[in-house]
Amino acid sequence: MKLSLEEKKRFKQQVERVLHIPGNYTGGILEMALVLDCRLSKAEVKEMAAELARLLKQQSPVFRNVRLNLVEWRPDEKLKSCVVPMSLLMLGSFAEDYRKSKGDLFADDLFSYLKLFQARSKLILVLSAGNVEIRREVLCHDACMPFLGRKLIWLAEGAEPAMSEFLQADRWGLLELKECRKES
Repeated sequence: MKLSLEEKKRFKQQVERVLHIPGNYTGGILEMALVLDCRLSKAEVKEMAAELARLLKQQSPVFRNVRLNLVEWRPDEKLKSCVVPMSLLMLGSFAEDYRKSKGDLFADDLFSYLKLFQARSKLILVLSAGNVEIRREVLCHDACMPFLGRKLIWLAEGAEPAMSEFLQADRWGLLELKECRKES
């Protein structure tokens, strides 16, 4: 899976928007989170994570020294987080014990987790396989307020009707990767 030039441009614009939000953390080492929807295949995750890491490093010197929290989001399991150097993301060796899962994912669980454990992150990227559902929109909205939603960039490989409506209602970052093409 590769990003088109248009998608790269929109991604960089979204990152700039997040980095320059008034009140966003500016001191010390930058902390960010990358949430992986484990319904994606290992190859897709490795390729997309490497491409995102390259784009971030090219975009700003802020990403030279970053604490990256990698969050695995699986259906019907607790979210698991670990700290990974961005260089491992670029090499793809972060996903040695990655396993693909099947099932339904709910944004309520993710947003609640992010508010509790990743609120310090200056940037939160969510790499989604699509079709994420929302059980309780009020819970999601409360978790994203006052600042979590402004730090979030949702990268959706497939159609995200529920998330699209939810995120765009408050002008939070959604980047649907419609132009993504799989290369053989």
